[in-house]
Amino acid sequence: MFNARVDTMHERKLWADLLQRGQRCIFPVDAFYEWPVKGKGLPPVEIFVKGKQPYALAGLWSRYTEGNETRYSFASFTTEPNAFMRPIHEKAMPVILNSLEEQEQWLHGGDESILRPFEGEMEVEQLSDTLEHIFPEENQKY
Repeated sequence: MFNARVDTMHERKLWADLLQRGQRCIFPVDAFYEWPVKGKGLPPVEIFVKGKQPYALAGLWSRYTEGNETRYSFASFTTEPNAFMRPIHEKAMPVILNSLEEQEQWLHGGDESILRPFEGEMEVEQLSDTLEHIFPEENQKY
């Protein structure tokens, strides 16, 4: 999975082509992780909307062939950080589609103004260890 910046989505050929073909998707999640200092071995933080309610991230999907196998790739969009996220990640945050209306609007090619910093309340929890130690079996897969 890749991240695509909202402000460059029409400038980059790959994203523009996927948008034109309507290959939009959403990622249903209830949290995402950020590493306060990447590469320093510090535990990440878990970030969620207030009350740990599920939401969706805006994205695009593509299909390609590798040998005889069909493969899929996905990209989620990032945007400027809101006031909550700025101290955690000063450059970007995922585009959170909090309502079913915004999710439907994104999937059906609606107004891209919904690809903005999240306006609701957010919360954070510090993890006790790195993800590699908390979920070792998951990290063995890759």
